Amino acid sequence: MFKKLLAVFTSMIIIFSGIAPVYAEGDEVNLSAQNAIVIDEESGRVLYEKNAREKMYPASITKILTIICALEKIDDLDKTVTITQSDIDTVWETGASSADFEVGETVTYRDVFMGAMLPSGADACRALANNTCGNQEDFVKEMNNLVKKLGLTDSNFVNTTGIHDDNHYTTVYDMAMITQYAMQNEKFVEIFNRYQYNSSNGLHQWIKKVIYNAKKSRIDTSMIKGCKSGYTSNAQHTLSSSLEINGHTYICVVGYSTNKDNYNHCSVNDTLALGQYIASHYQYVNLNKKGEKVKTIKVKDGKEESFDIKLKSDINAVLPNHYDESKIKYDYQFDEVSAPIEKGKKVGTLEVSYDGEVLYNETFKAPKSIEKDTYKVILDTIVGIVPWIIGILAVFIVALLTARQIVRKKRRKRYRRRY
Repeated sequence: MFKKLLAVFTSMIIIFSGIAPVYAEGDEVNLSAQNAIVIDEESGRVLYEKNAREKMYPASITKILTIICALEKIDDLDKTVTITQSDIDTVWETGASSADFEVGETVTYRDVFMGAMLPSGADACRALANNTCGNQEDFVKEMNNLVKKLGLTDSNFVNTTGIHDDNHYTTVYDMAMITQYAMQNEKFVEIFNRYQYNSSNGLHQWIKKVIYNAKKSRIDTSMIKGCKSGYTSNAQHTLSSSLEINGHTYICVVGYSTNKDNYNHCSVNDTLALGQYIASHYQYVNLNKKGEKVKTIKVKDGKEESFDIKLKSDINAVLPNHYDESKIKYDYQFDEVSAPIEKGKKVGTLEVSYDGEVLYNETFKAPKSIEKDTYKVILDTIVGIVPWIIGILAVFIVALLTARQIVRKKRRKRYRRRY
C-alpha cells in the first residue's frame, strides 16, 4: 500500500511541477511516442532511436519541408504578396489549422513563413506553394525532389500541410534529416526558433502553442530552441525540435506520441526526456584544433621541395561520457606528389572513427601551386644516368681487358707449338 501511494505521489509531483522524468545513465527512456530519434545536428549521427525507420504520419511537421522548399526559392522575405482565394481553399473544409489570412490581404513573405510555422497555418503553406510554383501539385513535386536529393527513401508527401492522407508518410529518421538540412539555412533557423510574432500589417499575433501550453503547466522548455509540432487523429502528436544541451545542438523527432493519465504535453515531455538522456550519456568533445599540422608532403621535381598539410577545421565529435581514447582511430591516406601541382588538388584523406563508427572525414588539398623545376629534372636525370654510363664503361673495359687476355693466351699457345 505504501509503495502505491509513493508511486502516485511521485507521479503527481511530475505532473504538477511540469518536470519530465529524469533518466539515469544506463536506463531506457520511457516514452509515450511510438517513434523517436535524436541525432547530432552537426554530423547527423544517430545517438538514440526507437522505431526510427518505421512508417509514420507526420501531420504538421510536414511544414518543415514546405518552409525550406519555399525559402530556397525566395530571396527577399520583406517582399509583399497578396492572399488569394486559392490560398485559403479547402483549409476550413479539411479541418486544417489556419493563420487566419483573408483574401486580398497584403503581407510579407516573412509573415507567411511565420504564419506557417507558429499557428501552423495551412493557408500560409498554400500561399507559399502558389507564389513559388504556381500551384500545389508542382510544389509538392519539389518537396519530394528534395527528399530524394537528401537520399531519403521512406517518405512520400502529397500535400504541403500535413493533413492526413494514407499516402502522405515519412519516418522520424527522414524527418530528422530533413530538419538537419533545413537548419543549414539561417532564415529557416530564425523562423524555426521564433516563439511569438506580430505580422507586419498588425492584423495577426501568433505564438508557438505547443511551448506556450507546456510553460503554462510549469514545464521547463528552455532546452528546446526551435520546434514544429503536429497533430491529427491518425498521426497523434508529432514534434521535431532542435535541442541545446551543454552548448551543443541536437535534433529530436518524436512521432505518434500520446497523452495518457498523469502524462500530458506528451510530445514535449518525450522530447525533454530524450534531451535528458543525451545529456546524461554523451558529451561534445574537441579532438583537434583547426590549423594543426598533419603532415609535410614532399614534392618530387618541384621548385619547392614540400608543403605542410593542416586541418581546415576543428575536429569535434559527440562521444559517450567516459569514452575510451584508445578507441579513437585516425586513418590517413596520402598520394605521391609530383610537380607541377595546382592549388586545390587532392593529395590525401583523413577518416576519424570511434569504436568503428566514423566521426569525421576530411579531404586534404594542396595549399598552393608548385611549378616543375626543369633544371633540377635535367640535373637529376644526368645524375641518374652517370652511374649507368660508369657501369657501361666498366663493363666495356672489363670486356676489352678480357678480350686482350684471350688474344695473348692464343698467341702464346701458337708460339709454343712452333718451338
